[in-house]
Amino acid sequence: MSVHLLDRELDRLEGLWEDGLSDAYRSYLDAVAAYEPALQPKLALAAALVEMGLRLQGLGGPAAAPPTLLMGDLCLARSSRLLAGAAPQSVQITFARAIEEMSAAAAAGRAAPATRELLLRALEAR
Repeated sequence: MSVHLLDRELDRLEGLWEDGLSDAYRSYLDAVAAYEPALQPKLALAAALVEMGLRLQGLGGPAAAPPTLLMGDLCLARSSRLLAGAAPQSVQITFARAIEEMSAAAAAGRAAPATRELLLRALEAR
């Protein structure tokens, strides 16, 4: 992904890049090595945005403040758009199931599965 394209995807999310999104993005880059080179940055960013979005929403904890909750929603929406354009349907479905699994655990008051582990497995669902 060119720097320009990455900048466009991060529009209005710049502060999150320094707040952990960049580290999450780099951690997912290795997991997408089997995909076409042009898709790798998009998929890594999509996974990082899901991780950040769930963290911002405070899944399983106290409700996030409205601005933080909306920022989490924006992360999840951007991730969904990236996945729709870059990921095979099987990966899109596995991402949705991972988010459902984490949400269901939080709603039931159970410990949620590790987000990164679930998303790494989702990226392998080619």
